[in-house]
Amino acid sequence: MVDIIINMLLSAYVQVVVLFLLLAYFFSHRHDPHQADSKLGLIRTIILLLLFIYFLWNWASEIPPSLRHTSVLGMFLINLFLIKNVILGRLERPYRDALQAYLQNPEDPKYLDHVWHTGKRFYYSRYLITSLFSGGSPRHFLHGLTMERVDEDIKDIFAQAGKAKQLITCKMLVAFLEKRLAEDQVLPTELKVSLKLTIGQLTQHAWLEDQINEFLETALEVPEKLQPPE
Repeated sequence: MVDIIINMLLSAYVQVVVLFLLLAYFFSHRHDPHQADSKLGLIRTIILLLLFIYFLWNWASEIPPSLRHTSVLGMFLINLFLIKNVILGRLERPYRDALQAYLQNPEDPKYLDHVWHTGKRFYYSRYLITSLFSGGSPRHFLHGLTMERVDEDIKDIFAQAGKAKQLITCKMLVAFLEKRLAEDQVLPTELKVSLKLTIGQLTQHAWLEDQINEFLETALEVPEKLQPPE
């Protein structure tokens, strides 16, 4: 059974069919905004296609059997690379959807959690091989890179929509503090209950919420105004 599968995969005809299916998929999703990072560029696609044609031409030529097998292996590796990009595209789509959902609901922490969950899955898969050659711990490399990229993606999508200020509001501050408080394992239970009530009061008074929002906006745009006069 295994031999049959291997022989099928090492068939030039099978590789040609797989290539056409993959190219059809990529061209049909070429302008898909949900696959901004995982889609292949036109130049890279042309280079891969030329390499595949070169291997196919070698296979069809009168060359020793060992070289024919090498040519089929080259075609197989090209298709494997394309399949990897298909998988990344399928992982990137829910991540981009999560970013859009968070853009519409920036004050709900569950949407932000979904962004980090899908973003972690996408970037871990995308840079897994790179992490093995990072010179350090692959786990630390992937964690640091994912934190940086997801943070940049969040800032970019809000900036593009003209909603960058929505990331810094009293409600966002309260949601952040409540999340950190819930995750804390050091504070006593009674103190956590008291702090939760105190944090919740920040959004219960419109005047106080307006002052906090004004402070955060000033700190972001003109922080020098926060300096007390001498």
